[in-house]
Amino acid sequence: MRFASRFLQFVATCALSVGIASAASFPTKPIHIVVGFPAGGGSDVVARQVAAGMSQELGQPVIVENRAGAGGNIAALAVAKSAPDGYTLYLSTASNGINAAAASLGNLKLDYDFLKDLQPIVLLVRNQNILVANPALPVTSLQELIVLARAKPGALNFGVMTPASLVAGEMFRQMAGVSISDIPYKGASPVVNDLLGGQVELAFIDVAAVVPHIQSGKLRALGVTSAQRFDGLPDVPTLNEAGVPGYEASGWLGLMAPAGTPPDVILTLNQAAAKALANPDLRLRLTNLAVTPDAGSSEQYRAFLQSEVEKWSRVLRAGNISLGN
Repeated sequence: MRFASRFLQFVATCALSVGIASAASFPTKPIHIVVGFPAGGGSDVVARQVAAGMSQELGQPVIVENRAGAGGNIAALAVAKSAPDGYTLYLSTASNGINAAAASLGNLKLDYDFLKDLQPIVLLVRNQNILVANPALPVTSLQELIVLARAKPGALNFGVMTPASLVAGEMFRQMAGVSISDIPYKGASPVVNDLLGGQVELAFIDVAAVVPHIQSGKLRALGVTSAQRFDGLPDVPTLNEAGVPGYEASGWLGLMAPAGTPPDVILTLNQAAAKALANPDLRLRLTNLAVTPDAGSSEQYRAFLQSEVEKWSRVLRAGNISLGN
């Protein structure tokens, strides 16, 4: 009996030692970052830049894998079901927070729980979105747009291409007290084309997609959606500054792992990402992509994700908006 007890203690000690050694030596093989959108898109390009920087810090290849579909949910589910060992990560986006908000209200079915089945590692970047208008629209400022929209309820329209653009427009309607219609699109490029052609009047869109058209005067910038101005367009105010106090709807990208990933592994990945993002060359490349590095602790990222889900839940509930499957 005493032998059996000692044997079990020996086995437990060995298992604990192996676990500690495994965490201490992590990583020992390539790490995969699963991106829920096609190669060549904005999130994919940023992921590849960050992956290269993390690879240098970790001493192992960090490979980007694209699994597009369902607004990132196919990729998120795949990672949620992966082994919690730190070798399969998910590139989370603002769309995940919006989808999780919709799921919490019961108007979107997800096969995973975003805040429970995935574990935060680090917020990587925030990307700037901007409200732009076709110059033919007789407004030169956000305040003029609000006045016009109130005078003509439902007459103006937003081009909408993602859940993020949908809720950004809805929050603007709620906070500015205006009625503006939505015109759905399947991507940013068709929206930009129709903005330039005058078929649609307004859009909340990634600033990187429209900077050249703003600089050439083909589109008019009315305000950025983030809390701070965009360095590439320093004269364009935030919506908060321009007349909608408290408005903030930034895009963002971060890394998550399957729930249950060891804390030491999460910390190693967090520190590798933070060191990579602190590299001046990488920061410059990301700035040129119109995104702002914003690393912090995994707990800070967890709190941020919770606040995002809560914010968009309020917006969706107030607007009676469904993102149903």
